[in-house]
Amino acid sequence: MTSALFTAGAQPPAPSSRAGRLEELARALRPGRRRIALAWAAAAFLGLAAVAGGAGITADEAAVLSAARGGAEGDASAPPVLDRGPLAPLLARAADATASRIGLPHRVAVRLPALLAGALLAALLALLGHDLAGPAGALLAPALCLLVPRELVLSATATADGLSAALGLGAIWAYRLAGRTRRRLGASVAAGLLLGLAVAARLDAWIILPVVAVHALLERALRRGSTERSTDAPDGPGGEDGSDDPRAAALEARLHGVPLAVAAMALVAPLVLAAIWPSLLVPPLRTFAAAVPSGAGLPYLGAPLAPPRPPPGYPLLLTALSVPLGILLAEAGGLVHAVARLWRARRPGPPALDAGDELLLLAGAIAPLAAAQTGIAPLLGGVRAWALAFPFLALLGARAILAAARTAWPARARPLAAALALLVLYPAARAVARGWPALGGTWNELAGGAPGAASFGLQRQERGEAAHAILPELEARARPGARVVWLGVAPEAVAVYAADGALRPDLSTVADPADADLAVAVLDGGSRDAEYRTWAAFRTSRPVSGVFVDEVPLVLVYARPGAWR
Repeated sequence: MTSALFTAGAQPPAPSSRAGRLEELARALRPGRRRIALAWAAAAFLGLAAVAGGAGITADEAAVLSAARGGAEGDASAPPVLDRGPLAPLLARAADATASRIGLPHRVAVRLPALLAGALLAALLALLGHDLAGPAGALLAPALCLLVPRELVLSATATADGLSAALGLGAIWAYRLAGRTRRRLGASVAAGLLLGLAVAARLDAWIILPVVAVHALLERALRRGSTERSTDAPDGPGGEDGSDDPRAAALEARLHGVPLAVAAMALVAPLVLAAIWPSLLVPPLRTFAAAVPSGAGLPYLGAPLAPPRPPPGYPLLLTALSVPLGILLAEAGGLVHAVARLWRARRPGPPALDAGDELLLLAGAIAPLAAAQTGIAPLLGGVRAWALAFPFLALLGARAILAAARTAWPARARPLAAALALLVLYPAARAVARGWPALGGTWNELAGGAPGAASFGLQRQERGEAAHAILPELEARARPGARVVWLGVAPEAVAVYAADGALRPDLSTVADPADADLAVAVLDGGSRDAEYRTWAAFRTSRPVSGVFVDEVPLVLVYARPGAWR
């Protein structure tokens, strides 16, 4: 069976000769497509490096750093953690050991794998965007993804979420490639390898496998229906029987028609996962129980199952309130556009387009949201639980913008598309600038921005990320030898700041406000009990400094008399 082709970039099948294969390879690496992807990869790496240089360390990133330095989660005998596999700590440890030797700060060194994953994500979006909507789609799709503030910070910090999203998109890209290249066996194995790495980053990335399996079944059914309607519809490269690759055809014959890419993902990914994460083999039943939706009735020695299910519509509501409004409207239009194209493909008569591409895009966008809603994916902070959906939403949004421009003004489609893209992207870029440094708590116009979100008690930031912005003032104005209590900042984050020289060596850390001279309180919309204890210990509720976004406090500093200069 041939996997879906994005219609805008599809080419006629080449002959099965050696010259035809070279022609196919040259077409796949044609200069425009390749240059745009490489340019986006370089631009994304540099841009994410700039973000990584100023972003603070969240509690989730601190947990990765703890595991990278031999904490409990880095122990091979430790139980698996659904939202944090061993891949991110392993890569962070290797990057820190290598990059810190050349003088890079530890905070930047441990983020290098995330930056490379972000560059990979941008390149894949450019390649898929080119297939989907030509060069304009290649230029637009990565911007629509990376200018979502929360997706931007996930791709710039050493957490498992951005890493899993990039590898998951790579697995689906390789699955598609297996249906359009003559080297189907290699592409199928690559899909399995990438899926195994994605699951090693975050265990709930296994939902990719049922997504591609269901897609393959639906695509086969749609192809049979279209063949019945029109016997002139061309097959994909090499035809349905895989005659272009004798090894692939022989394997699929033994698999009784199961697509080679799906079989490779089902077989290779567990091997990769077991090699990277051997502790999964120790408590397999408990791991399975943690991965199923809550309430499924599979307790294991009294261990809790997956986190409670969120309220109905929670992923959609949080996405609607956190994605910049222009991008949100483009992505919503992209979903409607894909459904309309899918409906058109089912009309009687000769098919005008292949419905398989629409199915794959819609499944990639909807499945992560559904997994978060049902409890398959853990209920994490912000939009982390469904980070994999954003690349597919960006692809749909890019195509919708370009289609709207062609429909509204065919004679001036290009300038109109450029104007629409600017109208969509500029507010998003402005939101990134205004929300800095707390991009994990950015809210859009529907939520009323940072003030509106704060009035509703919504999350102001990913836990602890804004603390980095107060460090220069703390270094300049703290009394020599002052004792500092950090409220809402992980100890691993404080240790990294100190190792990088962002904290004066004479400033010591204490655990209780009663023993402190200074208190750095991070406000994230949750409980403020520790801050109230600080007021009682310092006999004042008036901060001496702070970090604010649109007059909403993110970090407040309290001081005893004489401790702040």
